[in-house]
Amino acid sequence: MSKFITVMFPYPSGAGLHLGHWYNYSIVNSYCNLLKFKGEEVFIPFGYDVFGLPTENYAIKTGRPVEEVANENIANFNKEIERMNVSFEYKFSTWDFEYVKKTQWLFNELLKRGLAYKATRPEPYCPSCNTTLAREQVKGDCCERCGTKVEYKELPQWFFKITDYKERLIKDLDKVDYPESTKNQQRNWLENLHDWCVSRQRKFGCPIPVEGEEDTLDTFVDSSFYTIEYDKSRPVDIYVGGREHACMHLIYSRFICKFLYDIGYIDFDEPFKKVVHQGMILGPDGNKMSKSLGNIIDPRDYDNVPALKMTLMSINHYSEGGIFNPSQYKSNCKFLNNLNRWFDSNNERIKESDETKFIDSVTNYMFDWKVNKVVSEWRIFYNTYKNFTPSSQIKEFLIKCFY
Repeated sequence: MSKFITVMFPYPSGAGLHLGHWYNYSIVNSYCNLLKFKGEEVFIPFGYDVFGLPTENYAIKTGRPVEEVANENIANFNKEIERMNVSFEYKFSTWDFEYVKKTQWLFNELLKRGLAYKATRPEPYCPSCNTTLAREQVKGDCCERCGTKVEYKELPQWFFKITDYKERLIKDLDKVDYPESTKNQQRNWLENLHDWCVSRQRKFGCPIPVEGEEDTLDTFVDSSFYTIEYDKSRPVDIYVGGREHACMHLIYSRFICKFLYDIGYIDFDEPFKKVVHQGMILGPDGNKMSKSLGNIIDPRDYDNVPALKMTLMSINHYSEGGIFNPSQYKSNCKFLNNLNRWFDSNNERIKESDETKFIDSVTNYMFDWKVNKVVSEWRIFYNTYKNFTPSSQIKEFLIKCFY
């Protein structure tokens, strides 16, 4: 059976794919390439989390219909994905008609069993985003998206009764291979669990399937079960995403998975066997990238895609992240040119056993997510054997690593 690996769907916002997307998708793709190189089959589906504030706010900002903006942005994202040369298999997006119907089916199944209900109670409301927020989307007393101070409004809202699953969600963390820090985050989050407010006072979202209802569903509902819809027969082997999703997205996905297991829709009750978190890529000044600091690195400014991938790998262990160094990119461009000339040389061949040892070493580092070691091993190997000629297998291996 193929290895089932997933990344998080991107929001097709106007900004396009940022460097964090490249860090996630390109390195996961290299990981999958080396699995294939070792003879394993890999299934890595892909799509877009279209609904939600990023896309709708961009449409409002530009004064255009949100559907037009979403389609245009998806087309731009697809071009960037193609340039990245990743072998993901497009499946569907959360606004596709059949997926919207499935999301509404999920709501109705929860409603039938008393796990979806409507109540009026004070909930955080962002006056800038003009919508209710989940309590977990409030940082301090501000909206995590726009930084506006939230208000608490008593509005009729729909809730999912996630509190009924609290003890199982805590207990079953012992069954999964998550980073211990993520398990602790989830345990702390679950200890103070509230029912999940899923109403949003926005138009661009999955309509709540109740007569007369004008609210749409929280986009976390859409994204909570798309991995299940990829393949209902098994959980994901490895899910790769940012630490910011350690709680809301992962816990909501676990809750929905357990519910679908309880009603007999699937025969597994955890959506992800293993979770790997990517680190954060910082600007060249060592700070988090932001427009106000002027330190944003735009991947579209870097023409040599393999060198850009190599530079991202060079930064650190995948889960640590670190500073993006533009001079390292220039160095990697030169290094790749040296490798290409090396392949065209006509010297004594490298011993097959030495090549095998090198391939095994690099592969082991990649499978441990020590991606910086992947790059350093390539440099060591080249410097050791630059007066010899590598086999075609080494050239193929280079392509799997960085192209």
